Amino acid sequence: MNKTIILASAAAALMLASCGFMKNSTTNTQSTTTATTTVAPTANDAAMMGKNAGMALDNLAAQYKADGKLDMTNIMNIANMLNLVGAAQQIYTNKSSSEYRTGFIKGLIANSINIDEINAETVTEGLTELVENTQVDKLQSAMQKGQATATEVQNVATSVTNIISMFKK
Repeated sequence: MNKTIILASAAAALMLASCGFMKNSTTNTQSTTTATTTVAPTANDAAMMGKNAGMALDNLAAQYKADGKLDMTNIMNIANMLNLVGAAQQIYTNKSSSEYRTGFIKGLIANSINIDEINAETVTEGLTELVENTQVDKLQSAMQKGQATATEVQNVATSVTNIISMFKK
């Protein structure tokens, strides 16, 4: 089981890195001095994060509908969960930016067969609540190290199941 979690975490970390999850800072170099500045994510960044979240939610919903529960031994489910946790963290971090939220919602709708204009705002709010009810930084770190507890993973699975229940039928 620990090997499965470690493999899933590694796959998810690669997926998050390739999807731009880690692109929140840029490094500027002047002669011998290096300065790091944080750049606010754009609506395009938000749309890409929304697209990734929409795809992850659709994949999890399909598995949930097939089995009646989220299979937390499935590596792809764990990778999709990590992707969602990353997206949820970004929407929560940028919750005061209406431009970010609008871009995120457009991305959700564009890349999901289950999310439309009617439920997109509720799904986005569900992702925000996932962050509020979970110690995301600790969970991501623990999952990447293969040390997440069953309770931590179950809390995320429950939140995702609640979000899936909002999907159009």
